[in-house]
Amino acid sequence: MSAHFSIVNFRHPEESDAGSLVTDFAIDMGARVNIISSQKNELFSNFNYGNINWRNLLQNKHWLVNSSTMVLQGSSPSNAWGASMIFGELEGTKTVMVVDVPANIDQLSEMWGAIINRIRQIHILFFTTEALDLISKLENTSNQLLLSKIRLKGLVPIVCTYDDRKNIARIAHSSGEISVKLKVELTYYSWLANFINGLSLINSNKDDILHAASHVNYRKNQFT
Repeated sequence: MSAHFSIVNFRHPEESDAGSLVTDFAIDMGARVNIISSQKNELFSNFNYGNINWRNLLQNKHWLVNSSTMVLQGSSPSNAWGASMIFGELEGTKTVMVVDVPANIDQLSEMWGAIINRIRQIHILFFTTEALDLISKLENTSNQLLLSKIRLKGLVPIVCTYDDRKNIARIAHSSGEISVKLKVELTYYSWLANFINGLSLINSNKDDILHAASHVNYRKNQFT
């Protein structure tokens, strides 16, 4: 395990969002994690987000893991979600945005619009399979083309997805696109946790990204 594999995760207190699933798996892998949410006596939609010292929390941390659906949970979560990425950029912490489908599908456009507004602050944009299909339709393109189009238009270093039915990861990055079929069965959140751990150990050229995408294949202890 990399000593540099550290995460700050802003999550729903019920720990039901996609980013919390990724982070919880990373914890099981041995990552050093700071979890940020509302206090037990606060309503999440209106919690006192001004008490969060993002600058201090994100200092010397490798990854900020956020869920796309947090922006729909109320004014306080939305403001905290945006502030975390502003301070992440200032502190050099790389944002991982996990794009999932909102409970209310009618809010998909609102959620996607909020991500587009923050696109330059995102280092890894990950889509669940269902989110990729729906946003491809929203963008009037195929899901085969969406990753590279977003990467080029938004200048996101890495745009990726993982199909946990076929065990195939697809990644668009500065050197092109790669597709990796894993030898083990993983959930999307366990693949993403392994991927960002692999990226913590290496550089971001094509061969290293390929290695990180297959990182679980090289680990002695494989999680599913």
